[in-house]
Amino acid sequence: MKRQKNHRMLELGFAAVTGVVIAVLVWLYLKLANAGITVIWEIIPSHMEIEHYTLIMCLIGGLIVGIFHHFYGPYPESMADAVRRVRETGFYPFKNLYITIIAAFLSLFFGGAVGPESGLVCLLLGLCFWAMAQFRLARNKMQTCFAEHPGLSGGYVFRQMLKDLFYSADRISNDGSNPEWKRSEQISTGVTTGVVALFIYLLMNRLFGSAFTIPHLEAGEIYMKDRFSVILLAAAGIGAGYIFLISRKLTSLFFGKLRTKKLDILNTVLGGLILGLIGTALPMTMFSGGSDMQLIQYEYYQYTPWLLILIGVVKLFLTNVCIESGWRGGHFFPVIFSGLSIGYGLSTLLGTSQILSVVVVTAALLGTILQQPIGALALMVIFFPVEELGWMTVICFVAGCIPIPSALRLNQENKGFIYGLIHRKEKKTDDR
Repeated sequence: MKRQKNHRMLELGFAAVTGVVIAVLVWLYLKLANAGITVIWEIIPSHMEIEHYTLIMCLIGGLIVGIFHHFYGPYPESMADAVRRVRETGFYPFKNLYITIIAAFLSLFFGGAVGPESGLVCLLLGLCFWAMAQFRLARNKMQTCFAEHPGLSGGYVFRQMLKDLFYSADRISNDGSNPEWKRSEQISTGVTTGVVALFIYLLMNRLFGSAFTIPHLEAGEIYMKDRFSVILLAAAGIGAGYIFLISRKLTSLFFGKLRTKKLDILNTVLGGLILGLIGTALPMTMFSGGSDMQLIQYEYYQYTPWLLILIGVVKLFLTNVCIESGWRGGHFFPVIFSGLSIGYGLSTLLGTSQILSVVVVTAALLGTILQQPIGALALMVIFFPVEELGWMTVICFVAGCIPIPSALRLNQENKGFIYGLIHRKEKKTDDR
Protein backbone atom coordinates (compact mmCIF):
# COMPACT_ATOMS: atom_id res chain seq x y z
CA MET A 1 0.00 0.00 0.00
CA LYS A 2 2.80 2.41 0.90
CA ARG A 3 4.63 1.66 -2.34
CA GLN A 4 1.45 2.25 -4.34
CA LYS A 5 0.98 5.58 -2.57
CA ASN A 6 4.56 6.61 -3.36
CA HIS A 7 4.03 5.70 -7.01
CA ARG A 8 0.90 7.83 -7.07
CA MET A 9 2.77 10.79 -5.59
CA LEU A 10 5.40 10.48 -8.31
CA GLU A 11 2.71 10.54 -10.97
CA LEU A 12 0.99 13.58 -9.48
CA GLY A 13 4.35 15.34 -9.16
CA PHE A 14 5.02 14.66 -12.83
CA ALA A 15 1.52 15.93 -13.69
CA ALA A 16 2.27 19.14 -11.77
CA VAL A 17 5.49 19.70 -13.74
CA THR A 18 3.59 19.06 -16.97
CA GLY A 19 1.05 21.68 -15.89
CA VAL A 20 3.88 24.18 -15.39
CA VAL A 21 5.15 23.53 -18.93
CA ILE A 22 1.66 24.00 -20.40
CA ALA A 23 1.12 27.24 -18.47
CA VAL A 24 4.45 28.68 -19.60
CA LEU A 25 3.80 27.81 -23.26
CA VAL A 26 0.30 29.31 -23.25
CA TRP A 27 1.51 32.45 -21.47
CA LEU A 28 4.37 32.85 -23.93
CA TYR A 29 2.01 32.39 -26.88
CA LEU A 30 -0.27 35.19 -25.70
CA LYS A 31 2.60 37.43 -24.59
CA LEU A 32 4.48 37.07 -27.86
CA ALA A 33 1.31 37.79 -29.84
CA ASN A 34 0.93 41.11 -28.02
CA ALA A 35 4.65 41.84 -28.25
CA GLY A 36 4.67 41.34 -32.02
CA ILE A 37 1.75 43.73 -32.47
CA THR A 38 3.48 46.31 -30.26
CA VAL A 39 6.72 46.12 -32.25
CA ILE A 40 5.10 46.40 -35.69
CA TRP A 41 2.38 48.93 -34.91
CA GLU A 42 3.84 51.05 -32.12
CA ILE A 43 7.63 50.83 -31.83
CA ILE A 44 8.57 50.89 -35.52
CA PRO A 45 6.18 53.76 -36.48
CA SER A 46 7.43 55.80 -33.51
CA HIS A 47 11.00 55.66 -34.87
CA MET A 48 10.30 55.75 -38.60
CA GLU A 49 7.92 57.98 -40.53
CA ILE A 50 6.70 55.91 -43.47
CA GLU A 51 3.90 57.16 -45.70
CA HIS A 52 1.01 54.72 -46.05
CA TYR A 53 2.55 52.57 -43.33
CA THR A 54 -0.68 50.65 -42.60
CA LEU A 55 -1.21 49.70 -46.23
CA ILE A 56 2.44 48.67 -46.71
CA MET A 57 2.52 46.49 -43.59
CA CYS A 58 -0.77 44.80 -44.48
CA LEU A 59 0.53 44.00 -47.97
CA ILE A 60 3.77 42.63 -46.53
CA GLY A 61 1.73 40.63 -44.04
CA GLY A 62 -0.47 39.23 -46.79
CA LEU A 63 2.57 38.15 -48.78
CA ILE A 64 4.21 36.46 -45.76
CA VAL A 65 0.98 34.73 -44.73
CA GLY A 66 0.44 33.49 -48.29
CA ILE A 67 3.98 32.13 -48.66
CA PHE A 68 3.78 30.42 -45.27
CA HIS A 69 0.48 28.73 -46.12
CA HIS A 70 1.82 27.73 -49.54
CA PHE A 71 4.57 25.68 -47.92
CA TYR A 72 2.94 24.53 -44.68
CA GLY A 73 -0.80 24.47 -45.32
CA PRO A 74 -3.83 26.32 -43.92
CA TYR A 75 -3.06 26.77 -40.24
CA PRO A 76 -4.43 27.29 -37.67
CA GLU A 77 -7.62 25.28 -37.96
CA SER A 78 -10.86 26.99 -37.06
CA MET A 79 -12.24 26.19 -33.62
CA ALA A 80 -15.11 24.22 -35.17
CA ASP A 81 -12.74 22.09 -37.27
CA ALA A 82 -10.42 21.45 -34.33
CA VAL A 83 -13.26 20.35 -32.05
CA ARG A 84 -14.75 18.21 -34.86
CA ARG A 85 -11.41 16.48 -35.35
CA VAL A 86 -11.25 15.56 -31.67
CA ARG A 87 -14.83 14.27 -31.69
CA GLU A 88 -14.29 12.15 -34.77
CA THR A 89 -10.82 10.79 -34.05
CA GLY A 90 -10.48 11.14 -30.28
CA PHE A 91 -7.10 12.78 -30.84
CA TYR A 92 -5.50 16.08 -31.78
CA PRO A 93 -2.01 16.00 -33.34
CA PHE A 94 0.75 17.89 -31.55
CA LYS A 95 3.67 17.00 -33.81
CA ASN A 96 3.49 20.25 -35.82
CA LEU A 97 2.07 22.47 -33.11
CA TYR A 98 4.77 25.07 -33.69
CA ILE A 99 3.44 25.60 -37.25
CA THR A 100 0.00 26.39 -35.83
CA ILE A 101 1.52 28.91 -33.43
CA ILE A 102 3.56 30.68 -36.12
CA ALA A 103 0.56 30.82 -38.48
CA ALA A 104 -1.63 32.32 -35.76
CA PHE A 105 1.08 34.89 -34.97
CA LEU A 106 1.32 36.07 -38.57
CA SER A 107 -2.35 37.01 -38.86
CA LEU A 108 -2.26 38.79 -35.50
CA PHE A 109 1.09 40.54 -35.99
CA PHE A 110 0.10 42.26 -39.22
CA GLY A 111 -3.22 43.63 -38.01
CA GLY A 112 -5.65 40.99 -39.23
CA ALA A 113 -9.23 41.54 -38.05
CA VAL A 114 -9.28 38.09 -36.48
CA GLY A 115 -9.25 36.84 -32.92
CA PRO A 116 -6.56 34.75 -31.21
CA GLU A 117 -9.00 32.04 -30.12
CA SER A 118 -8.46 29.63 -33.04
CA GLY A 119 -4.71 29.45 -32.50
CA LEU A 120 -5.19 29.29 -28.74
CA VAL A 121 -7.74 26.45 -28.93
CA CYS A 122 -5.51 24.45 -31.30
CA LEU A 123 -2.57 25.04 -28.96
CA LEU A 124 -4.55 23.95 -25.89
CA LEU A 125 -5.93 20.84 -27.60
CA GLY A 126 -2.46 19.89 -28.82
CA LEU A 127 -0.96 20.40 -25.37
CA CYS A 128 -3.74 18.36 -23.74
CA PHE A 129 -3.04 15.36 -25.94
CA TRP A 130 0.69 15.90 -25.59
CA ALA A 131 0.22 15.78 -21.80
CA MET A 132 -1.82 12.57 -22.07
CA ALA A 133 0.96 10.97 -24.11
CA GLN A 134 3.52 12.19 -21.57
CA PHE A 135 1.54 10.68 -18.69
CA ARG A 136 1.45 7.33 -20.47
CA LEU A 137 5.18 7.49 -21.16
CA ALA A 138 6.07 8.56 -17.61
CA ARG A 139 3.87 5.88 -16.02
CA ASN A 140 5.48 3.23 -18.18
CA LYS A 141 8.96 4.51 -17.26
CA MET A 142 8.11 4.43 -13.54
CA GLN A 143 6.68 0.92 -13.66
CA THR A 144 9.66 -0.36 -15.68
CA CYS A 145 12.21 1.20 -13.31
CA PHE A 146 10.64 -0.25 -10.16
CA ALA A 147 10.04 -3.64 -11.79
CA GLU A 148 13.70 -3.98 -12.82
CA HIS A 149 15.19 -2.34 -9.69
CA PRO A 150 12.76 -2.42 -6.73
CA GLY A 151 15.25 -0.65 -4.48
CA LEU A 152 15.51 2.52 -6.54
CA SER A 153 14.72 5.76 -4.74
CA GLY A 154 11.67 7.77 -5.71
CA GLY A 155 13.82 10.81 -6.45
CA TYR A 156 15.93 8.93 -8.98
CA VAL A 157 12.88 7.53 -10.76
CA PHE A 158 11.23 10.96 -10.83
CA ARG A 159 14.31 12.43 -12.51
CA GLN A 160 14.18 9.69 -15.13
CA MET A 161 10.51 10.51 -15.74
CA LEU A 162 11.33 14.19 -16.19
CA LYS A 163 14.05 13.40 -18.73
CA ASP A 164 11.40 11.93 -21.00
CA LEU A 165 9.38 15.13 -20.76
CA PHE A 166 11.39 16.68 -23.57
CA TYR A 167 11.28 13.79 -26.02
CA SER A 168 10.48 14.69 -29.61
CA ALA A 169 6.83 14.56 -30.63
CA ASP A 170 7.53 11.60 -32.93
CA ARG A 171 8.99 9.53 -30.12
CA ILE A 172 6.11 10.37 -27.77
CA SER A 173 3.44 9.58 -30.38
CA ASN A 174 5.03 6.31 -31.45
CA ASP A 175 6.02 5.12 -28.00
CA GLY A 176 3.39 2.37 -28.05
CA SER A 177 3.32 1.91 -24.27
CA ASN A 178 -0.08 1.34 -22.73
CA PRO A 179 0.27 0.88 -18.97
CA GLU A 180 -2.72 -0.06 -16.84
CA TRP A 181 -4.40 3.10 -15.62
CA LYS A 182 -7.58 3.36 -13.58
CA ARG A 183 -10.18 5.97 -14.46
CA SER A 184 -9.89 7.65 -11.05
CA GLU A 185 -6.13 7.95 -11.53
CA GLN A 186 -6.57 9.51 -14.95
CA ILE A 187 -9.01 12.07 -13.57
CA SER A 188 -6.83 13.04 -10.60
CA THR A 189 -3.80 13.39 -12.88
CA GLY A 190 -5.69 15.58 -15.33
CA VAL A 191 -7.16 17.75 -12.58
CA THR A 192 -3.72 18.21 -11.01
CA THR A 193 -2.28 19.31 -14.33
CA GLY A 194 -5.12 21.74 -14.99
CA VAL A 195 -5.06 23.32 -11.52
CA VAL A 196 -1.28 23.75 -11.53
CA ALA A 197 -1.35 25.17 -15.08
CA LEU A 198 -3.99 27.73 -14.12
CA PHE A 199 -2.13 28.71 -10.95
CA ILE A 200 1.19 29.15 -12.77
CA TYR A 201 -0.48 31.10 -15.58
CA LEU A 202 -2.07 33.51 -13.10
CA LEU A 203 1.20 33.75 -11.18
CA MET A 204 3.11 34.66 -14.34
CA ASN A 205 0.51 37.31 -15.13
CA ARG A 206 1.06 38.70 -11.65
CA LEU A 207 4.86 38.65 -11.81
CA PHE A 208 5.55 39.58 -15.44
CA GLY A 209 2.42 41.40 -16.53
CA SER A 210 -0.77 40.08 -18.04
CA ALA A 211 -0.24 38.10 -21.23
CA PHE A 212 -3.81 38.61 -22.31
CA THR A 213 -6.57 40.58 -20.63
CA ILE A 214 -10.21 39.77 -21.31
CA PRO A 215 -12.17 43.02 -20.95
CA HIS A 216 -15.26 42.87 -18.77
CA LEU A 217 -17.78 45.68 -19.04
CA GLU A 218 -19.24 47.31 -15.97
CA ALA A 219 -22.93 47.27 -15.08
CA GLY A 220 -25.03 50.40 -15.49
CA GLU A 221 -28.45 51.83 -14.77
CA ILE A 222 -31.41 50.58 -16.81
CA TYR A 223 -34.65 52.57 -16.68
CA MET A 224 -38.18 51.55 -17.61
CA LYS A 225 -38.14 53.67 -20.78
CA ASP A 226 -35.05 51.79 -21.99
CA ARG A 227 -36.90 48.48 -22.04
CA PHE A 228 -39.23 49.63 -24.80
CA SER A 229 -36.24 49.82 -27.15
CA VAL A 230 -35.23 46.17 -26.63
CA ILE A 231 -37.10 44.90 -29.68
CA LEU A 232 -35.48 47.51 -31.91
CA LEU A 233 -32.03 46.79 -30.48
CA ALA A 234 -32.50 43.03 -30.87
CA ALA A 235 -33.63 43.52 -34.47
CA ALA A 236 -30.50 45.60 -35.12
CA GLY A 237 -28.31 42.86 -33.65
CA ILE A 238 -30.01 40.16 -35.74
CA GLY A 239 -29.62 42.38 -38.80
CA ALA A 240 -25.92 42.78 -38.04
CA GLY A 241 -25.71 39.00 -37.74
CA TYR A 242 -27.15 38.64 -41.23
CA ILE A 243 -24.65 41.20 -42.52
CA PHE A 244 -21.89 39.00 -41.13
CA LEU A 245 -23.35 35.82 -42.66
CA ILE A 246 -24.00 37.41 -46.06
CA SER A 247 -20.51 38.94 -46.20
CA ARG A 248 -19.09 35.57 -45.16
CA LYS A 249 -20.90 33.94 -48.09
CA LEU A 250 -19.81 36.59 -50.61
CA THR A 251 -16.17 36.66 -49.52
CA SER A 252 -16.10 32.85 -49.47
CA LEU A 253 -17.34 32.74 -53.08
CA PHE A 254 -14.88 35.40 -54.25
CA PHE A 255 -11.74 34.10 -52.56
CA GLY A 256 -12.85 30.49 -53.09
CA LYS A 257 -12.60 30.94 -56.85
CA LEU A 258 -9.01 32.08 -56.46
CA ARG A 259 -8.25 29.10 -54.20
CA THR A 260 -9.52 26.66 -56.82
CA LYS A 261 -7.02 28.21 -59.24
CA LYS A 262 -4.19 27.67 -56.71
CA LEU A 263 -3.77 31.42 -56.21
CA ASP A 264 -3.45 31.27 -52.43
CA ILE A 265 -0.70 33.89 -52.24
CA LEU A 266 -2.73 36.30 -54.38
CA ASN A 267 -5.65 35.62 -52.03
CA THR A 268 -3.76 36.68 -48.91
CA VAL A 269 -2.21 39.70 -50.64
CA LEU A 270 -5.66 40.85 -51.78
CA GLY A 271 -6.89 40.34 -48.24
CA GLY A 272 -3.97 42.46 -47.00
CA LEU A 273 -4.77 45.15 -49.58
CA ILE A 274 -8.40 45.39 -48.46
CA LEU A 275 -7.33 45.30 -44.80
CA GLY A 276 -4.77 48.07 -45.37
CA LEU A 277 -7.12 50.34 -47.29
CA ILE A 278 -9.97 50.03 -44.80
CA GLY A 279 -7.60 50.09 -41.83
CA THR A 280 -6.10 53.36 -43.04
CA ALA A 281 -9.53 54.98 -43.08
CA LEU A 282 -10.96 53.19 -40.00
CA PRO A 283 -8.10 51.94 -37.78
CA MET A 284 -10.45 50.42 -35.19
CA THR A 285 -11.64 47.87 -37.75
CA MET A 286 -8.22 46.20 -37.64
CA PHE A 287 -6.93 43.63 -35.12
CA SER A 288 -9.08 41.37 -32.97
CA GLY A 289 -10.77 44.23 -31.15
CA GLY A 290 -9.95 42.80 -27.74
CA SER A 291 -7.78 45.72 -26.64
CA ASP A 292 -10.31 48.22 -28.00
CA MET A 293 -13.32 46.85 -26.10
CA GLN A 294 -12.38 48.50 -22.84
CA LEU A 295 -11.33 51.65 -24.68
CA ILE A 296 -14.61 52.07 -26.51
CA GLN A 297 -16.55 51.61 -23.26
CA TYR A 298 -15.07 54.81 -21.87
CA GLU A 299 -14.49 56.81 -25.07
CA TYR A 300 -17.48 55.98 -27.28
CA TYR A 301 -18.83 59.51 -26.80
CA GLN A 302 -15.84 60.86 -28.77
CA TYR A 303 -17.28 59.28 -31.93
CA THR A 304 -20.47 60.15 -33.74
CA PRO A 305 -23.14 57.42 -33.44
CA TRP A 306 -23.17 56.77 -37.18
CA LEU A 307 -19.40 56.35 -37.18
CA LEU A 308 -19.63 53.79 -34.36
CA ILE A 309 -22.26 51.83 -36.29
CA LEU A 310 -20.16 52.05 -39.46
CA ILE A 311 -17.07 50.76 -37.63
CA GLY A 312 -19.02 47.80 -36.24
CA VAL A 313 -20.55 46.85 -39.59
CA VAL A 314 -17.30 47.27 -41.54
CA LYS A 315 -15.42 45.15 -39.01
CA LEU A 316 -17.91 42.30 -39.58
CA PHE A 317 -17.13 42.49 -43.29
CA LEU A 318 -13.38 42.86 -42.79
CA THR A 319 -13.20 39.86 -40.45
CA ASN A 320 -14.70 37.69 -43.18
CA VAL A 321 -12.31 39.15 -45.76
CA CYS A 322 -9.36 38.21 -43.57
CA ILE A 323 -10.55 34.69 -42.74
CA GLU A 324 -11.65 33.78 -46.27
CA SER A 325 -8.55 35.27 -47.92
CA GLY A 326 -6.27 33.15 -45.73
CA TRP A 327 -5.56 35.40 -42.75
CA ARG A 328 -6.70 32.60 -40.51
CA GLY A 329 -8.00 33.18 -37.00
CA GLY A 330 -11.17 33.35 -34.96
CA HIS A 331 -14.20 35.60 -35.32
CA PHE A 332 -15.51 35.77 -31.74
CA PHE A 333 -13.49 38.77 -30.57
CA PRO A 334 -14.12 40.88 -33.71
CA VAL A 335 -17.84 40.04 -33.63
CA ILE A 336 -18.15 41.03 -29.96
CA PHE A 337 -16.31 44.28 -30.64
CA SER A 338 -18.71 44.97 -33.52
CA GLY A 339 -21.64 44.37 -31.19
CA LEU A 340 -20.20 46.89 -28.74
CA SER A 341 -19.54 49.49 -31.42
CA ILE A 342 -23.01 49.17 -32.96
CA GLY A 343 -24.61 49.04 -29.51
CA TYR A 344 -22.96 52.25 -28.32
CA GLY A 345 -23.89 53.96 -31.57
CA LEU A 346 -27.55 52.98 -31.22
CA SER A 347 -27.50 53.95 -27.54
CA THR A 348 -26.45 57.47 -28.50
CA LEU A 349 -29.01 57.69 -31.29
CA LEU A 350 -31.93 56.34 -29.26
CA GLY A 351 -30.94 57.82 -25.91
CA THR A 352 -31.10 54.41 -24.20
CA SER A 353 -28.95 52.87 -21.47
CA GLN A 354 -25.48 52.10 -22.82
CA ILE A 355 -25.13 48.75 -21.10
CA LEU A 356 -28.59 47.54 -22.16
CA SER A 357 -27.91 48.59 -25.74
CA VAL A 358 -24.57 46.80 -26.05
CA VAL A 359 -25.83 43.68 -24.23
CA VAL A 360 -28.92 43.29 -26.41
CA VAL A 361 -27.18 44.05 -29.72
CA THR A 362 -24.20 41.80 -28.99
CA ALA A 363 -26.36 38.93 -27.69
CA ALA A 364 -28.58 39.09 -30.78
CA LEU A 365 -25.51 39.28 -33.04
CA LEU A 366 -23.80 36.28 -31.43
CA GLY A 367 -27.00 34.25 -31.21
CA THR A 368 -27.71 34.79 -34.91
CA ILE A 369 -24.20 33.86 -36.03
CA LEU A 370 -23.62 30.87 -33.74
CA GLN A 371 -27.17 29.45 -33.81
CA GLN A 372 -26.30 28.02 -30.41
CA PRO A 373 -27.95 30.05 -27.63
CA ILE A 374 -26.02 28.35 -24.84
CA GLY A 375 -22.68 28.92 -26.58
CA ALA A 376 -23.55 32.56 -27.25
CA LEU A 377 -24.61 33.01 -23.63
CA ALA A 378 -21.35 31.48 -22.38
CA LEU A 379 -19.38 34.04 -24.42
CA MET A 380 -21.57 36.89 -23.21
CA VAL A 381 -20.99 36.02 -19.55
CA ILE A 382 -17.23 36.35 -20.09
CA PHE A 383 -17.44 39.94 -21.32
CA PHE A 384 -20.58 41.41 -19.78
CA PRO A 385 -21.76 42.01 -16.21
CA VAL A 386 -23.65 39.16 -14.57
CA GLU A 387 -26.33 41.67 -13.52
CA GLU A 388 -27.55 41.58 -17.13
CA LEU A 389 -27.77 37.77 -17.25
CA GLY A 390 -31.55 37.88 -17.73
CA TRP A 391 -31.36 40.05 -20.83
CA MET A 392 -28.44 38.03 -22.18
CA THR A 393 -30.31 34.75 -21.77
CA VAL A 394 -33.55 35.95 -23.38
CA ILE A 395 -31.89 37.62 -26.39
CA CYS A 396 -29.39 34.80 -27.00
CA PHE A 397 -32.23 32.26 -27.11
CA VAL A 398 -34.52 34.44 -29.22
CA ALA A 399 -31.83 35.15 -31.82
CA GLY A 400 -30.36 31.66 -31.63
CA CYS A 401 -33.73 30.01 -32.26
CA ILE A 402 -34.44 31.91 -35.49
CA PRO A 403 -33.44 29.48 -38.27
CA ILE A 404 -30.83 30.64 -40.76
CA PRO A 405 -31.23 29.82 -44.47
CA SER A 406 -29.05 26.90 -45.52
CA ALA A 407 -27.06 29.06 -47.95
CA LEU A 408 -25.90 31.35 -45.14
CA ARG A 409 -24.99 28.81 -42.44
CA LEU A 410 -21.37 28.79 -41.30
CA ASN A 411 -21.73 25.07 -40.62
CA GLN A 412 -24.18 23.13 -42.79
CA GLU A 413 -24.52 20.49 -40.09
CA ASN A 414 -25.77 23.13 -37.65
CA LYS A 415 -29.43 23.50 -38.66
CA GLY A 416 -30.30 25.57 -35.64
CA PHE A 417 -31.05 25.10 -31.97
CA ILE A 418 -34.73 24.15 -32.42
CA TYR A 419 -33.96 21.56 -35.12
CA GLY A 420 -31.25 20.02 -32.97
CA LEU A 421 -33.55 19.90 -29.96
CA ILE A 422 -36.36 18.20 -31.91
CA HIS A 423 -33.92 15.82 -33.60
CA ARG A 424 -32.47 14.73 -30.26
CA LYS A 425 -35.94 14.08 -28.85
CA GLU A 426 -36.88 12.03 -31.92
CA LYS A 427 -33.66 10.03 -31.64
CA LYS A 428 -34.33 9.26 -27.97
CA THR A 429 -37.87 8.13 -28.86
CA ASP A 430 -36.56 5.86 -31.63
CA ASP A 431 -33.95 4.35 -29.31
CA ARG A 432 -36.66 3.42 -26.85
